[in-house]
Amino acid sequence: MKHQDMVNARKSLLKRLRLELTGPNEPCEILKERPSQRYLCGILWPAGTGMENSEDDQLGAGNEGEETGQQEILPPLSAAMNPSSLGLSFISRGSAPLQVTVCFGVYHQDLETKQWERTPVEHNAILLDPTRTGKRQSISLVSDNSLQIEYHSRQLQGDAYAISLFLVNRKQQQDKVARDSDCIFQPVIKVSDKDQARRFVVKKIENDQSIYQSPDDESDNLLYKDQVVFASGHGTAVEWADLSSDGQAAGTLRTATIPSYELPRVIPPEWDKGGSLDMKELGQAGTGEEIYDLLSPLCNEYGKWIDEEREKIKTLDADLKKTAERHISNCEYALERIQKGLNTIRRDQTVFQAFSFANQAMSLQIEQTIWAKKKEKDFSSGPDSIKAQWRPFQIAFILQGIAGINDVTDDERNIADLLWFPTGGGKTEAYLGLAAFTMALKKLKREQDGLRGDAGVTVLMRYTLRLLTIQQFQRATALICACEVLRSRQPDLYGRIPFRIGLWVGTKSTPNTFDEAAEAIKETKESYKRKDSSSLQTGTPVQVLTCPWCGSSLIKDEKCFTHSYFADKRQRRVKIFCTRKECEFGRKPQGQGIPVVVTDEEIYRLLPDLLIGTVDKFARMPWVGEVQGLFGKVQGEIKDWGFLAHGADARTMDCMNRVTGGRAEYVDKKELLPPELIIQDELHLISGPLGTMVGLYESAIDTLCSREINGKSIGPKIVASTATIRQAKQQIQGLFARDVAIFPGSGLSAGDSFFAVEQPVEQDPGRVYAGIYAPGKSMKTALVRIYAALLASTEAMDEYTDEQLDPYKTLVGYFNSLRELGGTVRLVEDDIRARMTVLEKRKQGQKYPFKQRVYGNDVPELTSRIDSRDIPKILDALNQPFHGNKETAPVDVVLASNMISVGVDVDRLGLMVVTGQPKTTAEYIQSTSRVGRKYPGLVITLYNWVRPRDTSHYEQFRSYHSALYRYVEAISVTPLASRARDRALAASIISMIRLSVENMAERQEAGNFELDHLEIERITDQLMDRVDAILDNDSQKEAIREEIRQEIEKHLTRWENETNIGSLVYSGDKRKRNLIYSLGNQSSGAFGVPNSMRDVEPGLGIYLRQED
Repeated sequence: MKHQDMVNARKSLLKRLRLELTGPNEPCEILKERPSQRYLCGILWPAGTGMENSEDDQLGAGNEGEETGQQEILPPLSAAMNPSSLGLSFISRGSAPLQVTVCFGVYHQDLETKQWERTPVEHNAILLDPTRTGKRQSISLVSDNSLQIEYHSRQLQGDAYAISLFLVNRKQQQDKVARDSDCIFQPVIKVSDKDQARRFVVKKIENDQSIYQSPDDESDNLLYKDQVVFASGHGTAVEWADLSSDGQAAGTLRTATIPSYELPRVIPPEWDKGGSLDMKELGQAGTGEEIYDLLSPLCNEYGKWIDEEREKIKTLDADLKKTAERHISNCEYALERIQKGLNTIRRDQTVFQAFSFANQAMSLQIEQTIWAKKKEKDFSSGPDSIKAQWRPFQIAFILQGIAGINDVTDDERNIADLLWFPTGGGKTEAYLGLAAFTMALKKLKREQDGLRGDAGVTVLMRYTLRLLTIQQFQRATALICACEVLRSRQPDLYGRIPFRIGLWVGTKSTPNTFDEAAEAIKETKESYKRKDSSSLQTGTPVQVLTCPWCGSSLIKDEKCFTHSYFADKRQRRVKIFCTRKECEFGRKPQGQGIPVVVTDEEIYRLLPDLLIGTVDKFARMPWVGEVQGLFGKVQGEIKDWGFLAHGADARTMDCMNRVTGGRAEYVDKKELLPPELIIQDELHLISGPLGTMVGLYESAIDTLCSREINGKSIGPKIVASTATIRQAKQQIQGLFARDVAIFPGSGLSAGDSFFAVEQPVEQDPGRVYAGIYAPGKSMKTALVRIYAALLASTEAMDEYTDEQLDPYKTLVGYFNSLRELGGTVRLVEDDIRARMTVLEKRKQGQKYPFKQRVYGNDVPELTSRIDSRDIPKILDALNQPFHGNKETAPVDVVLASNMISVGVDVDRLGLMVVTGQPKTTAEYIQSTSRVGRKYPGLVITLYNWVRPRDTSHYEQFRSYHSALYRYVEAISVTPLASRARDRALAASIISMIRLSVENMAERQEAGNFELDHLEIERITDQLMDRVDAILDNDSQKEAIREEIRQEIEKHLTRWENETNIGSLVYSGDKRKRNLIYSLGNQSSGAFGVPNSMRDVEPGLGIYLRQED
């Protein structure tokens, strides 16, 4: 088994935690403290026992999200009763009695020593008669009837019985001291057949045609047909064992106080079926025919797998066959597209060259990235020995996208391709490879329909969170460096304009102008002298901390930073150079350094090939005319400056004149091709109000990226990716008004899609989930106990090396709200330290020793409230192991919100505590997938027993975790909802008109609006076509369509009326009439327009006034 020592360490750590929280450490252990104080969970109290007041101390009941302040109101703990029973429900076949075994411990206090001694108790001769149906049955375990087995049996069809079985403590509450003696500790119920028959079966839902099932529901029934449920818990979790060969019957059921489940890894298989997926070999192939020979074995093997899966359909139940046929048809369609892409490479020389370029660029990028991490300042060895290879799904995804990118009239152009793959599988490399192909192809074709293709934005890559945006920007920069190295070797083929990457995000992360960037660089230099960065501006151009090509630090000290970051005032450029002379991107004569653009001003004039931004940034479209340059709408290219958008304002013109000395010389006056490819990563985050707003603005983006060919509007190719999605068709339709093709297509089981295969945990360990449910205890108490036990255990596990324990040395705390997280910071600083001291000193009744963990007071966070500049530092610290040479101090505890659920790729992390069940399964999957990416992971979920939803997840622990992806919730995107239209329809219309209609982009040109302009009519028609595509089969399609048409006419008529009054500008001029104003402000203007897609309506204050 891989990482066997780490698997053993993980198992030992979980065992220690179980013993600390539930006990017993020994069968007949002796405790100094009351057992109800020593143990956290697994206690049945006397009936009617209330909580102690000391326990009414919640960590924080707020359930607000990252950006909201809503608070969930929970009942006070003092009103709750401690549990006095637990049980399970199941279905059993046969009328013979079932054997029930009950195990537990009771504690009695020695009046002389005041110590508590445990007595183990086992009742194993209990027989349960399932045929005694109707009334509740009771079986007394003690003579005074104070402890009973109670059950209720109900006959189903044939010899099947539905049984609910409980262990009940019916002792009456006495004084506090006696109460612990009356408690039942560590209770376990085990149910089996006395003859070892496998009698426990799953209840299948009958196929009721009156119950509507969506295609996703039908797919889940097929994919998870083997993940069955044998029992559910009541106040406890349930586990089962001794399964039949077909997995449809179980021989044993038992309750579990701290249940656990190992989720198998679903990963791309190693390729050994012939041909080659080696990037370098593919990049060096001399002809398209050679590429075909290298990759056709992949197509052949996929075809064989599809045939084998089709044969298996014959063995399926009748109600699953139709769905299985649909799945296989989808796979066959994907294979057709893959073969089509491969044939295009084979016969089209330009496509072959672009594909070769993409492979060379990806190979270089991966080689340099790995080498930069491994070399540790040793530049004597190069990256040549590193082998970069595609995973099968990555190269297949690229191949199936080639036809739609190469031929804009191909039907595949209008399909949104969704890459659906588990986290950590390599989705980023797949779409970066497609981006490299698209950028190379555009430069090779040079000019299309009179539009330049050797320059301008080719790929728009969008994210929702700045952490993810900045991380992926740093990752993609290495690819752009590779592209630029290849271009510089063949400028005649790929043109004279460098490949560049741009970061287009809010002012909190990067500056808008060169002057702001120059000032930020100046302040950063001064901060090195002061050794204090607290006074720095929020927006900074310092987004690249190490050279993406060789890994050299760019900000290590003042000398290093001064060499790297240079504000060139003559060219008005922020240039970034590697500190190493030998590096491709070091300071050289005429050298431009690392091809990165990080200020809005430079982005609008240099138009980087790959533009990475947040979806929020596109809310600036109606506000800034120069944004049109991103879509190819330029006056032309000007020597020594770059490109000049039609909407360039007076400030831009002044800056250009200063750079060019007042002699602006056009190199070319052609417009540019619009973006060819839009990549939307982490699609599941585009949901709810944000998704609705994105869908409205997307109508403008799609229009601006489109061009007319042979009377038909041709839009960009759209690619999205996610690891968690449900009802993708509806979401894609709402966002992009397109059909969707999900890749890789599902087969007949969730564990095998050919491109991703479930691995046996015996060979390749998965991620272990464990659940903790502590009714009667506060979340604060539970959290302190869990954190302290984990931290002090890993410090004391001397039987393992630091390297074997390293994944579990850093504890990642995950929280559903900032309020809960904030309360934990103090606990880490104080209470958890104090608890570890208690654990270390405690000797009696302790099977394993604990050791105090020593750490500093600075507890790092990964939340929306931390400064963007601190994110790279925290990620760097998280990558620091507890063994070897420590350049920076390793992190003991990091607290995170849902900001960590995407984009935090730290391979060494292996331990997480989730406080409260996250609001969605998608968030649960995404967040817990941050640990155990490389080494065996352990996730502890602490359920809040006050919340019914948390209780339900705990009681269904095994069934939920065995089919996690089945429970991913559907996502709501409603861009045509009336309230959404009220907020952003006008903004979308203004964006389309301002950025695409001639003489309408500049701030002063709002008054040039003409209602009967042909372009206005074209935009209106495109918008209505999009409405039709989104509504599709909506029953109220005609009524909604007419409403929207009237609203569009109303907005356009109002604009015309404002124009007729005169002196109309778009915004920002108090002396003239403004067309738009910021929503939430009281400024004058015709249309209120959001500044951000996350803008919400302002809160209202409610004041109570007492009348006399």
